[in-house]
Amino acid sequence: MAITLSWDLFIIVFFTVIIAYSFIIGKHQTLKVIIGTYIAVLTADGLGNLIQQYVFGNSPALKILPAAYEDRALILLKIFVFILVIVVISVRGGFHIDLPIESTKIGQLLTTFCFGFLNAGLIVSTILVYVSGFSFVQGASDIALSPIFSLYRDSQMVQIMINHYNFWFSLPAIAFVFQSFAGRDES
Repeated sequence: MAITLSWDLFIIVFFTVIIAYSFIIGKHQTLKVIIGTYIAVLTADGLGNLIQQYVFGNSPALKILPAAYEDRALILLKIFVFILVIVVISVRGGFHIDLPIESTKIGQLLTTFCFGFLNAGLIVSTILVYVSGFSFVQGASDIALSPIFSLYRDSQMVQIMINHYNFWFSLPAIAFVFQSFAGRDES
């Protein structure tokens, strides 16, 4: 069987690695990573937009890079800040997640898998949105004008992740809220 390297395969492997990592660190730490990811999305997007406005903007005094490299530098900056904030919050975040423990091992495994899957979707879709040049704060623009349009056109998984990034962005939070109410004793 010949395996063809593609972006679809890369996304599947990325999902698998994040889900496996979720089983290693457990449900509570996976939720901490998800919360860190939300903070990282807003931090990277806001900081990137500020740099775009004040450093790469129309001010010739602050012009650092040729216009051809500004988009690439901004994309790399957003991804770097995104990953850095996730790591810092996950490792050094000063909060603890306290959710009820499922009554069965299968329930625990299923919950960890679900949160790992949602975490993977959130991270992959965010990176693809940043690479496509879009902004969560400012909203999306035309994908045909994106630097990754050919990748988008050729990969069904990339299309799913970008077209439904609002779904990937909101579902982990909805699942977290739902899990917060499930199994709580009123004592």
